[in-house]
Amino acid sequence: MAKRRHTEDQELPFVALMDTMTNVVGVLIIVLVMVGITLAASVKKILSDLPPVTVEQHAELKKIVDANSPKEDPKKLDEEKKKIEEVLAKVVENLKTLDLSREAQQIKFIDLDAMKKQLADTKKERDAKKAANDALLAQVEKAKALLDQTPTFVPPPATVIRLPNPRPYPEKPNETKVLVAKQGALYFNQNEFLAPIIDGLEKTKAQLQFQNLQYEPFAPILENVLGSKAEAVKAWPKIGGLVNTFQMEQLAQAYKALSDAGFPPTKQYLSELGDIAAGLSQTLPVVAEAVAAASAGNLSKWIALDPGKKGVIKASTVGTKVNFTYGSLVKEVRASPQAVQDYFKDLAKISSFKDRTKALTIYDNTKVEQALARAASNPFFSKGFAIKPVFTAGATAVKMELTPAAGGGETLEQMKLPTSNYQKLLRQVKADPNGVVVFQVMTDAVQTYHDARRIADEAGVAATWEFLTKLQIDINLTAFQVQRMVLTPKPKPVAPGTGPAVVIKAPPKALD
Repeated sequence: MAKRRHTEDQELPFVALMDTMTNVVGVLIIVLVMVGITLAASVKKILSDLPPVTVEQHAELKKIVDANSPKEDPKKLDEEKKKIEEVLAKVVENLKTLDLSREAQQIKFIDLDAMKKQLADTKKERDAKKAANDALLAQVEKAKALLDQTPTFVPPPATVIRLPNPRPYPEKPNETKVLVAKQGALYFNQNEFLAPIIDGLEKTKAQLQFQNLQYEPFAPILENVLGSKAEAVKAWPKIGGLVNTFQMEQLAQAYKALSDAGFPPTKQYLSELGDIAAGLSQTLPVVAEAVAAASAGNLSKWIALDPGKKGVIKASTVGTKVNFTYGSLVKEVRASPQAVQDYFKDLAKISSFKDRTKALTIYDNTKVEQALARAASNPFFSKGFAIKPVFTAGATAVKMELTPAAGGGETLEQMKLPTSNYQKLLRQVKADPNGVVVFQVMTDAVQTYHDARRIADEAGVAATWEFLTKLQIDINLTAFQVQRMVLTPKPKPVAPGTGPAVVIKAPPKALD
């Protein structure tokens, strides 16, 4: 009984559910009917409101619809649309990942302040250039104005230039110098000029030598060569008396070479070695060094002095003997320093060397300079020149500086006259087989030289020319050698691997 009650209780809810669904369906049907009635009424109203359309109007409307309808295939349009949508999707995706930062994009933004500053600088530079251009234009205008006022240039008349005709220079030329300046020329023959001066000095040459000899003037040379004042004072009595025959520097060097070999030389021995040096055309120190080396057993330096390398000098050591040969003179001496020294003492007495230095005289530079100053004041010696004697320490001759005196020489117009001194001079030079005219031309006197040279060529005179930097002639009075008074500068050492300096000789003189 109990179970049946349970079944009845379960069936009641299902019935209620079915009743409810029936009610809902009924309501929906009623709603649909009402919507249909309303829609029909609306359509009917719309159709009733439309105006009537004729057949022609319908045809027109159809054409418009056909014209505005798409001509492409709708399927193709759909495919293109899909492709465009895919591209658009990719672009959108890229935009999502795009880094818009300034650093990533490396975008340079314009710095307005910097641009303004640059513009201001450019304006300043433009203004500066404009000012400079204005100044240049002003100068151009000024130059044009000056050019308009400048007279037309008229070239000078043509100058006829002779072609050079090179010829050998005389071996023993008798040169006459013609100093050519712009205003004219001055004539000078060195041999004729020096002849009376040298003749005057020869007459008083004994007075031009060193007298009352003092140590002090030569102290710097002696102490420098010999190494100390004590050595110089010790050597002075032996070498001081030879000051009128040899340069003091060479006497000190020879004395040192022999003293270093162990035997200080006497005045007589130095004089005898000087005779040998003069006979061999060598200097006294060179011969002294060869003698000192031979005394020590080294004969090579003496053999090296062989004149002409013809075997005139020979020497060899045989046991305890030394065989010396000079020309046909053969002598054997003991191989000892004293015996070797005595050999050279005897050698100086042969005719080839004896008294060779007696003809040599070295003068006091101060006295020679004073004598030339006296000659310069004498019109007989000066001959149209102002003479200034000059001694330079280290030189072996006093130099005379000759400057043309006022009123000397001749003008070009005077030189053209047949009776002029210039043409008389040319005739004298032509008569001398060794006569040569040397034109010394100032740099501003080339035209004057051409005119003077034309006269010389017409006279058939041998001539040459050279430029003259200043209107002055320098003559070294080599006939009267003087003491140098200072040491000869030592030559600069040659750098390793460079070899001796290349000396380019000046071209030989030639007639042109």
